[in-house]
Amino acid sequence: FTYVICGDGCLQEGISSEASSLAGHLRLGKLIVLYDDNKIQIDGSTDLAFTEDVCKRYEAYGWQTIAVTDGDNSVDKLEAAIERARAETSRPTLIKVTTTIGFGSAKEGTAGGPR
Repeated sequence: FTYVICGDGCLQEGISSEASSLAGHLRLGKLIVLYDDNKIQIDGSTDLAFTEDVCKRYEAYGWQTIAVTDGDNSVDKLEAAIERARAETSRPTLIKVTTTIGFGSAKEGTAGGPR
């Protein structure tokens, strides 16, 4: 399997759309993308420029999509999502993991400070 870890800003880039569309077309079932949906991009909150439903876009590309809604605390759900992704070998999988940027730190939930 090939694993990718990416964030909101990564999926805003045009090249990721082109590559993801091709991966769906080629039915690359051993490709698993872990998408860190923390609502932060390089300019701040994703509300500034990125409000699309990423899972629907990837479904349109022919991907399986799985959501882990509590990525800060649900290691078991994340492991289960990865196992489900590994079981689907006829198409690539996007696992949307909703997290809080800086979870557990003094700057939790903010884009401030070093990244």
